Amino acid sequence: MASVGKHLKRYLLFVVFSLSLDAQTLSLDEILEYASGHCKMLAMKETDVRIADTNIENAQSAYYPSLNFVYNTEYNQALDGMPLGVESVGGTTITNSTQYQNSLALQLQYDLFQFGATNKQVAISELEKTAKQKEWCLSEQQLHQSLLEYYVKALKAKEEHASKLKILELRREIYKMRERLYKAGESSRVDVGNEAIAIVELQTEIANTLMEYKESLIRLEQLSTLEFEKDVVLLPLDMQNIETSKNFEETLEAQKIQTQILQKQEELSLNLRRQFPSLGLYSNYYLYGSDADVYRESFKDIGEKSWNVGLSLRLNIFEGFKHSSTHERLHLEVKKLKQQYEQAEHDFRYETQAKKSKFEELSLMQTHAQELFYEDKNKQEMLERLRATEQIDQISYLSFLHEQAQHAMQAKIREIDKAYEARSYIILHRGLDQCTQP
Repeated sequence: MASVGKHLKRYLLFVVFSLSLDAQTLSLDEILEYASGHCKMLAMKETDVRIADTNIENAQSAYYPSLNFVYNTEYNQALDGMPLGVESVGGTTITNSTQYQNSLALQLQYDLFQFGATNKQVAISELEKTAKQKEWCLSEQQLHQSLLEYYVKALKAKEEHASKLKILELRREIYKMRERLYKAGESSRVDVGNEAIAIVELQTEIANTLMEYKESLIRLEQLSTLEFEKDVVLLPLDMQNIETSKNFEETLEAQKIQTQILQKQEELSLNLRRQFPSLGLYSNYYLYGSDADVYRESFKDIGEKSWNVGLSLRLNIFEGFKHSSTHERLHLEVKKLKQQYEQAEHDFRYETQAKKSKFEELSLMQTHAQELFYEDKNKQEMLERLRATEQIDQISYLSFLHEQAQHAMQAKIREIDKAYEARSYIILHRGLDQCTQP
C-alpha cells in the first residue's frame, strides 16, 4: 500500500512538472513583433499607404495625352418645311433637315505647358505617401508604448499578488498568535480585532491585484491580437541602456510633421501656378454618314469628313476670390503644422528629462533596496539567534518577516518600474531605422 502511494506521488509530481513545461511563456519583444505583423489598426494604416500609391499614379497620368472615341447616332425632323439648313445662335447649333445621321470622332488632348503644375501635383502625392508611411511608423510606436504599459501593469500585479499571498500567510500566523495570547489573557481583544481587519484588507488588495492582472492580459490580447493561454507566463523585462538618444528632428513624430509641412508648401506652390496660363494641344478626326429615309443606309454612308488640330490657351481671370481664400487657408495650415512641431518638440524635451530623472531616481532607490536587503538579512540572523534563546517572542519575529516581505516586494516593483522607464525612453526616441514597416 505504501508502495502504491509512493508511485502515485511521483506520478502527480511528474504531471505538475509537465504542465509547467507546457505553459505558454511570452516576452514583451515577442508580443510587440506579433502585434506589428497582425494588428488591424496597422493594417489600415498600410492600406492608406497603398491608397497614396494610387494617388501618385493618378497624378502621373497628367504627363500623358488623352485619346477618346466618340460615336453619335440620331434622327432629326425638320418642322419649318425647309429641306436643308443650319442655324447658329450663341453657342447652339440648330439643324432643320429631316434625316438619319451618324458620326464618329477620335479626340486627342494634351497639356503642353502648365508652369510645372503637373510636377507639383506628383510631388504632393509622393509626399502624401511618405507622410502615410511615417504615420504607420508613429502608430506602431504608440501601439508598442501601450503594450509596454499593460505588460508592466501585468508584471507588477502578478508580483504584488504573489508577494501579498506570502504576507497574508504571515498575517494569519500573527493573528493566531494574538488569539492565543488573548485567550491566555496576555493580549487585548483590540489587538486581535486589528489583526483581523488587516487580514481582510490584505485579502481585498490581493483580489484587486488579481483583477488588475487579468484585465492587463485582456488588454494585451486586444491590442496585439495574440491569443493567450489561460496559464500564460509573462517573462521579466530586460534592462535596457538609455545612454543613446536621438534629437527631436530625428524622431518619428518630427519627421512626420516635417513631411506634412513640405506637402502643404507644395500645395501652396501648386495653387499659385494654377493662376498662370496653360497651353494645350487638341486634335479631332471625324467620320460622318446620313440618309433621309433609312437608318441602315445612313450607317453605310459613314465616311471620312474632316480633321483638325489646334492650340488652346487658358488663363483664369476671376474665380470669385477662390484662389486667394485657398492660398490663405494653406498658409494657415502651414502655420498650424509649425506650431504643432514646436509643441511636439517642447513635449519631447520635457518627456525625455522626466524619464531620465525617474530612471536615475529608481536606480538610486534600487541601490538603497539592495542595502536594505543586506540589513534585513543581518537583522534576520540576529533575530533568529535571539529567538533560539527565547529573548524575543514569536510575534516580533513574524512581524519582522512581514516587514521584510514588504521590502522585497517594493524592491521588485521598483526594478520593474526601472526596466519600464528604460524601454519607454527607447520607444520615445525611435527613428525610421527602428520602424518595422516592410
